[in-house]
Amino acid sequence: MRRLKAGSSEQVVWRARLVLGCLALIALCFQRAPGQIVPDRRLELTAGPGGFLSRALHLWDPHTAFGQLQSDAYGYLFPMGPFHWLLDTLSVPDWITQRLWWSLVLCVAFLGIWKLCNVLQYGVPWTRLAVALLYAVVPLAFGGLPIEVWPLAMAPWVLLPLVAPGTRSGWWRVSWSAVAFALIGGANPVAGVATLVVPAVWLVSRGRWKLTVAWLGFVVAASIWWLVPLLMQFRYGAAPQSPRWVPVAAAVVGVPLALAAAHYLRRLTNLSVSRGVHRRVVPVLVTCLAVAAALPVMLARPDGAFAAIPQHWEDAASWLDEQTTPGSVLVLSSSSEPLAALVNRPLAALTNDMRSRIDSGVGDPALRQELTRDGIRYVVVRNDVPDDTPSLAIHESLADSGIGRVAYFGPPGQSSPPYPSVEIYDVGATTPGRLIPRSRLVAVGGTADDVPTVVTALGGQGAAVLRADANGKLDDLPLIATDSQQTDGQPSAVVLRNAQIGRSACLHVGARALCSQDQAKDSAEPNGLSRSVQLPQAATYQLRGTALPRDGEALERLLSVPGAITATASSRAVAAPEGRPDAAVDRDLGTGWLAAPDDPAPSLTLKLPVASDVHGLRFQAYLNGSRPAEVVLYFDGGAPLPATVDAGGYVRFATRHTRTVRIDFTATKPLQDARTSPVGVTEVEVLGADELRKAVAPQRRIPAYCGNGPTVRVDGVPARTQVAATMRDLLQRRQVTFSLCGQMSTIPLRSGLHQVEVHANGGLVPIETTLAKAGFGDVSVTPVQGVDVWRPNPTELTVEVPGADEQSVLAVAQNYNEGWEAYDGSGQKLTPIRIGGWQQGWVLPAGPEQVVTASFLPDRTYRAGLLLGLIALLSVLATAAFFTTGRSIRR
Repeated sequence: MRRLKAGSSEQVVWRARLVLGCLALIALCFQRAPGQIVPDRRLELTAGPGGFLSRALHLWDPHTAFGQLQSDAYGYLFPMGPFHWLLDTLSVPDWITQRLWWSLVLCVAFLGIWKLCNVLQYGVPWTRLAVALLYAVVPLAFGGLPIEVWPLAMAPWVLLPLVAPGTRSGWWRVSWSAVAFALIGGANPVAGVATLVVPAVWLVSRGRWKLTVAWLGFVVAASIWWLVPLLMQFRYGAAPQSPRWVPVAAAVVGVPLALAAAHYLRRLTNLSVSRGVHRRVVPVLVTCLAVAAALPVMLARPDGAFAAIPQHWEDAASWLDEQTTPGSVLVLSSSSEPLAALVNRPLAALTNDMRSRIDSGVGDPALRQELTRDGIRYVVVRNDVPDDTPSLAIHESLADSGIGRVAYFGPPGQSSPPYPSVEIYDVGATTPGRLIPRSRLVAVGGTADDVPTVVTALGGQGAAVLRADANGKLDDLPLIATDSQQTDGQPSAVVLRNAQIGRSACLHVGARALCSQDQAKDSAEPNGLSRSVQLPQAATYQLRGTALPRDGEALERLLSVPGAITATASSRAVAAPEGRPDAAVDRDLGTGWLAAPDDPAPSLTLKLPVASDVHGLRFQAYLNGSRPAEVVLYFDGGAPLPATVDAGGYVRFATRHTRTVRIDFTATKPLQDARTSPVGVTEVEVLGADELRKAVAPQRRIPAYCGNGPTVRVDGVPARTQVAATMRDLLQRRQVTFSLCGQMSTIPLRSGLHQVEVHANGGLVPIETTLAKAGFGDVSVTPVQGVDVWRPNPTELTVEVPGADEQSVLAVAQNYNEGWEAYDGSGQKLTPIRIGGWQQGWVLPAGPEQVVTASFLPDRTYRAGLLLGLIALLSVLATAAFFTTGRSIRR
């Protein structure tokens, strides 16, 4: 009786210690960045679990990235998703919800190892407790995400029913093991499957073949709810996210290592005692190890943690959802979070072509046309986090494309200059669908990134299909060759382009240039285009293209003003024309000269067109430079005249009749926000002869003559081009067009291989060149029509299509997937086709107005799999509940 009481009291003590262990783990979780949300793989799970889970009930998600297959959202349907949804329903703060889930993960891991060690009789109570705590803390200490650590936490519970002693039936063992495996969920399937390795080895090593087969069957049954969606993903082209292999390996070896540690810690203690070491030394050392494992969690602050989603994102999402105009939202960032978790309006994806256009800081109507064709109505610019693309480049690209800001929210962000945290730009009227006449379609031999350039080069009013997508569906379309892929047919046009046009060091806010060499980005082809073009037949082509101003002397000669003061300098910070020395005397406060940072003795020399009486200078400081404080002046190379620049920027001296004034800057006064900047001046007024300081007329055109454009050579034969451009185009790096001129207005080409070279000339570098057959690309009488798309649910859509006199293509601004099937008004199945390399489309025969219906058929199998998985899981759970004891499954 005394032994029973002693054993009972000892159990109470260890249970209390287990409770204390769980409380310690909970406290550790809450001590990690208290009050802040830690970035996780799925912000929607924390910020909007209801919408996230409802979208996970369908295989197709029209809300994200132009519509796409669910990635791994279904894997959160159980148990992680309902846990977050329940606490969100109870209005539990998001950061507390995160910590409670972490607490659950750690406590489950801790108790699982403790029970497993007890069942298998590995170690003694204190070693089991120590190992269980280490097993729970180590994943958190190494920064694993909850979804990665959860399989590790559940791994001992998957093994535990199989090794449990007593009279438990085989059905009870395999069913409870399967239930434990089902609780892992399907968000991290590779790590989940890794937890099956140790139980499988245990069963096979003991020759329990029938039990092994039954166990595998129950595991599969309990996993149907996520296995079917996973197989659907593979079938319809969306590979799951690649796992991190460290958590996967930990799920395999974690349990065996923990059991071995519990066992060998006991042996180590006994060995140390036999060698005369105090019996408490090893426990103390293990305790220190546990504390050391917990220290990173207690001391570290996770990167990107935040107290709550800022209110300005809530306001931006509300504003977008209040708009009744159709169209999706494009976020100009590497991540659409947190907007994706808040907004109901569908989101677009940033394509490579969009990114390169916006990154360049060169806006043109082509960008707006591309966004409109893609069904994008609003563009969201986020300035609350730094991005690879300077904010100035983004704003200039949008402004020059005619896309204006309509709303903004939040305080100034981390951009320079400081823009509001969130800005919303309106692209203009668009529709989520288009009816494209066959006469407006071309076949492109290239990639999806070539399509926007091709459509723009051909007038911007049509659409394109990649040749591989058109084969067998829309044959005999006009063929367009590109430099990324030569075609074996006769092209109606050849479009050559520079895929990366670079970025200037000077970007603009309105008419003001902000220059920094850090903003510059090299062009992939700074000298022009050189391509080989293969033609199967002889043909005659017209040549036209687009060019950009290129930094250098040729460009700056075009900007010179006759009869005006000119300037030279010892150095310059940027090669862009806005930072040329002449910018200091052009009467434009939006431009200015800035010395190079490594110039030890910066100087600026002014040359007057005629000798004049000069009695002073006035410096206007450059925005990003230090202002002049002391200077030394030289008149026509004469003796030096030291002078101090007063508070108003003036330097006064006795009247000098001179033609050149050299200014050496010997001391500067740094601006508050430019303490380490070199000296710079926006303007230098020449007192007494300031009328000779003349402005560059922005609307003045460059000298027009045949040969002022890029140089063209086809198979070594030269041809001249002509370009029309204004001074503003040159100063603000805007695109200008060029075409052939002179006697050679067209280029006759025989069959075979041809070398086409279009090189920089006259301060202009070509970025796109089109060779088109005469008359090709003339405007068709049948326009592309916008159509409205109605979605009764995520996997169905209905379109009212107007009548058409010719075969057309119905294009919907969503990603193409072969799972979508469409039927016309008579019930005839339509042929699917990929438009522009990515958009969903169907070929429509000519006919009257009709209603087209489409549905994503794999969704039926997906939802059936979820339902079957639920039934199977409940069956496994019922087996576990009712077959507690009885006859075991024989070998």
